[in-house]
Amino acid sequence: MVDKSADELSMTASNSPTAKIPLSEIRTEITSLDSKLLQLFARRRELSLSVAMNKEASAKPIRDQVREQELLETLIAKGAEIGLDAHYVTRLFHLIIEDSLAVQRDYLQSRSNPQESISNVRSIAVLGGKGSYSYLAAGKHFSATENTYLGFSTFDKVLRSVEQGNADYGVIPIENTTSGGITEVYDLLLDSKLSIIGEEKYPIKHCLVAQHSTELSRLTKIHAHPEASRQCNKNLPRLTSAEVSLVSSTAEALQLAAEDTTGTIGAVASEKSAEAFGLKVLLTDVANLKENTTRFLVVSRRPQKVSNQVSCKTSIAISTGQKPGSLAEVLLVFRDADIPLSKLESRPIAGKPWEQMFYVDLAGNADDPKVAQALEEIAKLCRFLKVLGCYPTEDIDATKVSPQALSRTKISSFNGSLSGQSENTVQPAPSESASENQQSESNSKARNYRLAGRPHKPEDTVIEFKGVKIGGNDFAVIAGPHQVIGQDQIDAAARFGSDTGISVLRASCFKPQTSPYGFQGLGIEGVELLQAAGQKYHLPVMTEVTETESVRSIAEKVDLLQISARNMQNYSLLKAVGEVNRPVILKRGLMASIDELLNAAEYILAQGNMQVILCERGIRTFETATQTTLDLSAIPLIKEKSHLPIMVDPTYAVKNSAALFPLAKAAKAVGAHGLLLEFSLEQENRSSQTLSPDTVSQTVLAAEEFTQLIHSLYQ
Repeated sequence: MVDKSADELSMTASNSPTAKIPLSEIRTEITSLDSKLLQLFARRRELSLSVAMNKEASAKPIRDQVREQELLETLIAKGAEIGLDAHYVTRLFHLIIEDSLAVQRDYLQSRSNPQESISNVRSIAVLGGKGSYSYLAAGKHFSATENTYLGFSTFDKVLRSVEQGNADYGVIPIENTTSGGITEVYDLLLDSKLSIIGEEKYPIKHCLVAQHSTELSRLTKIHAHPEASRQCNKNLPRLTSAEVSLVSSTAEALQLAAEDTTGTIGAVASEKSAEAFGLKVLLTDVANLKENTTRFLVVSRRPQKVSNQVSCKTSIAISTGQKPGSLAEVLLVFRDADIPLSKLESRPIAGKPWEQMFYVDLAGNADDPKVAQALEEIAKLCRFLKVLGCYPTEDIDATKVSPQALSRTKISSFNGSLSGQSENTVQPAPSESASENQQSESNSKARNYRLAGRPHKPEDTVIEFKGVKIGGNDFAVIAGPHQVIGQDQIDAAARFGSDTGISVLRASCFKPQTSPYGFQGLGIEGVELLQAAGQKYHLPVMTEVTETESVRSIAEKVDLLQISARNMQNYSLLKAVGEVNRPVILKRGLMASIDELLNAAEYILAQGNMQVILCERGIRTFETATQTTLDLSAIPLIKEKSHLPIMVDPTYAVKNSAALFPLAKAAKAVGAHGLLLEFSLEQENRSSQTLSPDTVSQTVLAAEEFTQLIHSLYQ
């Protein structure tokens, strides 16, 4: 078993030989082990530096994700042998690998820019000074050197201090994941002679802080930087009636709160900054959205060369002609050169009404012949082109361990296998070509769902979010408990799912029941618990939406929305999810035909949301042995009619877990792009008989069964 009860853990601990050792001796041994770990980390850094020297001679890139994946899979397997779960091992070694890459990058950069390595003491200009987010981001970026920080009240003054030689570098925010680009900084960069030489992505954790004697109920004024105020403008009014006062920087807001003698002044800042100013945190996570990161740029008077072994980014500003398609011509140059773009931002040009300046971030080194050639071609198409800088990128995703490796490791932790498990597999039946009359009829019906139909898009749609791909040749498993019932429950499920290799964590938070007296779910509280569990274990999360009024607020907190079978033809709800930028799984109704399912998808697509995933979960037939009959023949038919990805939820079509195995394998065999499954780590929820009347036919897998099934799918 993976999860032990509290009594089992207590008994295990009391029987352990170390339980008899005095606490002082245990702490002494822990301290000794920590010292040895530090020595090992230092030695590993030395070896990382040696790797960089070796790669410099061989001109190999510092990133080798195949090697990283092999390393992680080996370490996870070894960790499982000594009782360490996969999430713990991957989280630990992701940090170690990230540090190794940083050591190698810094070495290669110092070799490419020897003049920058002469002095270890650097002066850095930031907005606001000590305590500001710019200050914290600068400290993170220049952590390897001694630094003097110069605080300024405006972005313009930060840049001018670097231009005039009063500071070696400047650190300024350029965009935020919730409030978007900072337009003033774009305009200043265009007129500046400085070059972008680096970037830093810093997580923003807004807190409401004040004097230690201050109570939340006594606050009358909260000082905040305009960007911080925008990022908290929905949440703060719900938490306090205090007036928000805008100031030039977070540092100024902190200073005003620190000087308060009335006990009525607060500030929006980070917990770390509050400690530096001797303030206490009244409220944490006051931002509108929990996932809040600001991207900062590092600027210098001299451009820096980026080693061709380091992943980098080039930022440019361009102005195209006013003729139709002029921007498209530029973008086609990047497409034809196979150069990905990570940003395209427009700003009006002063003195030229209705003309735009475009800011573009592209993946590649300006010295790379491919990029240099593309920029030369673009210059012929543009009225203006300026290279703002070329610099090492922070856009490097952590290497993921394959679900196959996770399933192999997880299954080895269980003793024995399920008895009586069916080894039957369902082979896809050979399809017969449709007659001309059938094809004509099909095309006629397809005109009703022109956006969802194959004629609109011959190639398969692949939907990507947070490193997950659904569609094409990828196979995803979306799984989790039936409902969110508490923090410990959903945390344990997320941890188990992460270790097993699922793609997305699912759980219902709004659960309509046949009886009005049944448990209806935790609502928005459950969504927040699901979101927190997903963030903790690095899993995207999905929940069902049932009301049009709550679609936007839920979409802000989850990565994938679900429309249940009972709501497949709730057209108001379909339109509402079509208006948000979130992928949505649309389940086929109990009595719905394939064409009706595709027409329901059309309602979502017609509103602008092209991220629709279809789901076959069974239809009602004359058969009474099961709640639904799983229509696997619909999968190849849907793939013939539509480009949208299609998944299968087999849990309603069986009454015992053993029957789920062949159906799940069959779903994969007939071409489904993934499965929706449910598991439970609680003994009392493993039997379908303990569930509500609405879900009595639904099969919930125990942890061992779920792991066996995942392992069989990836064999």
